[in-house]
Amino acid sequence: MDLKPKHNSPVLTDPVPVNNSRLGLPSNITPYSPQGPAYPSSSMYLTISRRKPMPSKLDDVRHGGLPDAMGSSSPPRKKLNKDFSSESASVEQDAAYRTWMLKYPSALNALEHITTCAKGKKIALFLDYDGTLSPIVDNPDHAYMPTAMRTAVKNVAKYFPTAIISGRSRDKVYEFIGLTELHYAGSHGMDIIGPVRESKSIDDHPNCIRSTDKQGKEVNLFQPASEFLPMINEVFRSLVENVKDIRGAKVENNKFCVSVHYRLVDEKSWPAVAHCVRDVLKDYPRLRLTHGRKVLEVRPVIDWDKGKAVEFLLESLGVSNCDDVLPIYIGDDRTDEDAFKVLRERNRGYGILVSSVPKESKAFYSLRDPSEVMEFLNALVKWKKSAAS
Repeated sequence: MDLKPKHNSPVLTDPVPVNNSRLGLPSNITPYSPQGPAYPSSSMYLTISRRKPMPSKLDDVRHGGLPDAMGSSSPPRKKLNKDFSSESASVEQDAAYRTWMLKYPSALNALEHITTCAKGKKIALFLDYDGTLSPIVDNPDHAYMPTAMRTAVKNVAKYFPTAIISGRSRDKVYEFIGLTELHYAGSHGMDIIGPVRESKSIDDHPNCIRSTDKQGKEVNLFQPASEFLPMINEVFRSLVENVKDIRGAKVENNKFCVSVHYRLVDEKSWPAVAHCVRDVLKDYPRLRLTHGRKVLEVRPVIDWDKGKAVEFLLESLGVSNCDDVLPIYIGDDRTDEDAFKVLRERNRGYGILVSSVPKESKAFYSLRDPSEVMEFLNALVKWKKSAAS
């Protein structure tokens, strides 16, 4: 079978932590925000005046149809027709998945093709976290990465420049992974620590500063949405207050974006979650609303996404305009599509979608779940070792 796709070819302190006293929340309300030594307490809380909206194409979920969007992004398990057994339904689903894989072949089966393309080039690896390195769990605070996966990521980083690009706050995803060998981009790429390299496009950027990490290594800290930080904290406070009576709803402060998780919310209450979020955002035209797998995310309206983060990190690594680099991005979420799109349009690397169900994507290849991601990472290491021997 032709395995080529059917296409053309560590951590700085959070400067503005969130706590109940600063937000003026009652003591019985616990906002979901990363805790620990990287989050010192602060009594300062800023407010900023409203500004005119920045030109942008906003998601239609902001203005209507949000409950429907929540359902479509989090499809319930199919109810079986009484005339069909679960076994026949499983066979049908497997057949659909195999057909889908004709367009998005398994990256494991295509490893030989990928490594052949990588000969004479340096692989740069970009990884999402939730659903890619760790399984999707009911409580987002418990999305721990298995020890075997951490070992696989640590090993792959020995041979290839490796970056994590997550919707989580940068400090939170580092807390989960705990590896200093990686580069980290949190808040969908709006908070990046990257290697220092003399580059005019980076050094002259007003939102990029030189700093040092906890190991004393000099790094570039890039935060293109820094002016939104007070606004995001303000919205976080309002969302915590608005959804406090909806059982199972959890609000997570991801520094430059706010996530409202409804995985533990009864489906009948999803419209209530949607109403609460819309009620808050109507006063913030400079923020947009997107949705992922049982999560609503509030983000600044800026021309920045995971695709732009990949380009920035490639520039930081000094390989953005080189023909001898092969970027590989592995992710499972809608927000990862921006990175897949960049690699496709540059025609220089491969996007790999992690999914156990058929879905349209701009990726070239697929992996079924995090266990296959780990297998793929281990296979890359094995190939690199054998190529060097």
